[in-house]
Amino acid sequence: MKTPVHHKARALIVETWQSQANLSLFLVMLVVTVFVLPSLEVKRDRIQLFADLVYSVVLISGIAIAWGRRRLFATAAVISAPALVMRWMPWIAPGVRIEIWSEALSLVSAVAIGYVLLAQVFREGPINAMRVQGAVAAYLLLGVAYAYAYQLDSRFNPAAVESTVGKVTTLLDWIYYSFCTLSTLGYGDIVPTSRLSRSLAIGEAVTGQMYLAILIARLVAMEVSGKTGRDAE
Repeated sequence: MKTPVHHKARALIVETWQSQANLSLFLVMLVVTVFVLPSLEVKRDRIQLFADLVYSVVLISGIAIAWGRRRLFATAAVISAPALVMRWMPWIAPGVRIEIWSEALSLVSAVAIGYVLLAQVFREGPINAMRVQGAVAAYLLLGVAYAYAYQLDSRFNPAAVESTVGKVTTLLDWIYYSFCTLSTLGYGDIVPTSRLSRSLAIGEAVTGQMYLAILIARLVAMEVSGKTGRDAE
């Protein structure tokens, strides 16, 4: 006969496995979004379909990461559900206004899922591979969120950036520019010209560097604290 301790241990194992699986899927889909989709040489409508499918999986798996924490899960689901619906609306009723709403809600949902990721990364417990995956996923998601911000800025101000490689219109183009800025690579082929785009670029570059520094410091502090506690026992 199984005792309450056995049931609790089993539930913990299942919850950990589910969280690990959701996080791994989320990270893989982000890698596809950032590195694979921009490299595909396919027609615009097909790449958009692939991007929407990948985005849907990213959104659902991102929400599922918080499954074990009901309030966090409910908040992420409520925020992200409209974004998922609006993502597919342009296929039913094309229009600039719907696309703008889709991009705005996608930005909000990216921020919400980023909060979920960081809440999981910095929760109490030992430093393990799951935390590292979450930290990497949060960094990639940061770049994607800024890509949506640049895209929204360009919607209202087509002259927000200057480019030597043609007009920057698709999200995949903005993802390229965003990660060049996030990593402070700065090739110079796309240059911010409006006040808002320049502020976003500065904010992203600073945030990217601060994230890495604070993340490493925090994880090291957690590991040292945990090791000290284990040694004291």
